[in-house]
Amino acid sequence: MDDFVKEKLAEWGLSSLKDIFEQSRLRNIRRRSFITPRKDDPTPVQPTPTPVQPPSENDLSDAESTVMVTWLKGNRQPATQVRDFMLKTAPRRLKLLQECQELGEVLMEYPRLLDTPGMVEQDFEVMYPSKATKLYEMWGSKGRRVLQWAETQGSSWKKYITIPDELTEDQADLAVFHILPYLLPPGFHQSAQGKRTKFSKVEAARAFIDIQPVGTNIPQYLRLLEMDLEANQEKAIRKQPYVLALGDMLSPTQVFLMAERLAIEHDSTIAAIDACFKAFYVLNIEYPPACKNVWRFLQHACYGVEGGEREINPTVRSLITAMKKE
Repeated sequence: MDDFVKEKLAEWGLSSLKDIFEQSRLRNIRRRSFITPRKDDPTPVQPTPTPVQPPSENDLSDAESTVMVTWLKGNRQPATQVRDFMLKTAPRRLKLLQECQELGEVLMEYPRLLDTPGMVEQDFEVMYPSKATKLYEMWGSKGRRVLQWAETQGSSWKKYITIPDELTEDQADLAVFHILPYLLPPGFHQSAQGKRTKFSKVEAARAFIDIQPVGTNIPQYLRLLEMDLEANQEKAIRKQPYVLALGDMLSPTQVFLMAERLAIEHDSTIAAIDACFKAFYVLNIEYPPACKNVWRFLQHACYGVEGGEREINPTVRSLITAMKKE
């Protein structure tokens, strides 16, 4: 650790972390990307409860940025310090990602972005300050309009999914998410030879939220996912990021955001879906082809993020209109 870093840690009242920093820095330089957060890890950083103040890229000098990035590589605690340093380095990190830098390299430079819950959401809030809470604001009563609209579209979707007649409000909110892939047209896979093959609705649903049994071994699941991605490449259905739910679809026991071979646990399905949507923008990656119409619906009906208007499918547009009716 050079003198400049020591001085900065002393200035920020973090001198006690020098030993931890020194021990962990080299270990994290070649950090494996194939990681599952452990249950005995320290308490994860939660999303900032109040709106963040978006920093400017010019707020940090190159030297200050280097100190923060280096410290973040070796530390997950204190949580408030992680959140603060991630917020201050967000503009430079987002610029790297938006300039299409190699994603793996950026994540090696900023490992806390994905392995610390709340950091993707915080970066999205830096990008879109007024959009951060839109899904929570728009869902509920307006989200249930999807169920009403579904009843006007015939009953073909009901052969894929069974929704109980009696639902609590929370279950109804959750059911809507699971119905969407069966209501909206699935996307297409295009081969290297240019041949287009349409995904099935079941494949679209699994690409959006993959439901697995309670007790699924997450490390083994990740290994199988890795094998599937390597074997099928562009044909792989579960292209990351996506949501993984364990247990019953209306009352899962655990829910994860799956991104870059990481399983990041969230408190609820809507929280994981929210984080997943934001990951597309923070990481600057496209929606998975199989379920792109589901994400486009959420993009325009809930978040109000502009882009891709000309590509909106007519069925998606019809549902967006129904969702927004007063």
